[in-house]
Amino acid sequence: MATPKAIVGVLSIGQMGFGVAKLLLAHGFHVITNVGDRSFATQERAKSASIECASSDSELVAKADYILSIVPPRDAKATAERILNIFNHEVDPRTGKKEQLYYADLNAVSPETARNISELFQQEPRCKIRFIDGGIIGGPPSPTPDTGGWKRPGIPMSGPHPLSDAPIAGRELADTLNTRYLNADIGTASGLKCTFAALSKGFTALALQSFTTAASLGVLPELQDYISEYNPSAKVRAEKGVTGCPPKAYRWVEEMNQIGQCFELEGGWPASANVFRSVASVYEQLAVTVEERGGAEGMDELEGALSALTKSLKDGNDLPKIRID
Repeated sequence: MATPKAIVGVLSIGQMGFGVAKLLLAHGFHVITNVGDRSFATQERAKSASIECASSDSELVAKADYILSIVPPRDAKATAERILNIFNHEVDPRTGKKEQLYYADLNAVSPETARNISELFQQEPRCKIRFIDGGIIGGPPSPTPDTGGWKRPGIPMSGPHPLSDAPIAGRELADTLNTRYLNADIGTASGLKCTFAALSKGFTALALQSFTTAASLGVLPELQDYISEYNPSAKVRAEKGVTGCPPKAYRWVEEMNQIGQCFELEGGWPASANVFRSVASVYEQLAVTVEERGGAEGMDELEGALSALTKSLKDGNDLPKIRID
């Protein structure tokens, strides 16, 4: 067996994290994750893909050369604090490791949140971590059988420590992940992700509202006819967005809040940025609908998605706290 190029910790193995892990494994990297608090199904899925399953964050920190944080936005800071905790409570958590640990936050957070997370590490002198600000633009990596290659999302990165300069296969890792280095400022990459997601997920939120309102009025077929005639590309994009977002809606609630913070603090839109807090409520309603149904089954078709959401809206259900698995 060939020696791995580097050991990469992925937190956590959700849909995107699992795709990234498989991409790295296919390109000669060793992948490790902490499954100590994950379900049996997640543990088995990780093992089946040859991902090393650590039982604790301490084990992961001790072994990894890099950690990629890929979690729901609301968990980004807590995940960083978990890793910081290891350095606060253990004398030498990386015994035998000469190089510093690189921590790439690839979550959908605002520049301000990214800077706050970076400062957590800087405030602890014993924490030998090089922080990278990043974001993921596009869907999970997947193999393309026709070409033998991979379809990969784009990953912009920023900060004073470029991934490509890392001493342990940094250039290979940066290339494999399809990264683009922007500049030395923490927050730039997160801001780019926010501006991209505002357009893509903001449009999907508008489509959800437009389609459900048209359905309530009994004119959804006519709306679709007019869009097909006068803006066919928007019809395809809207329908794909509506059917693709139900299982992801719970993640997008906080992402919209983070976008609002980005546009307010970085873009200078103090009042107007509130629109994204309203967009967050659209995804919260959708997430609640999925929760009430016990999952998104049947919502991958337009009729099923709109029927479920319209019923939930008509029932006037309150927005309870959404369970995050």
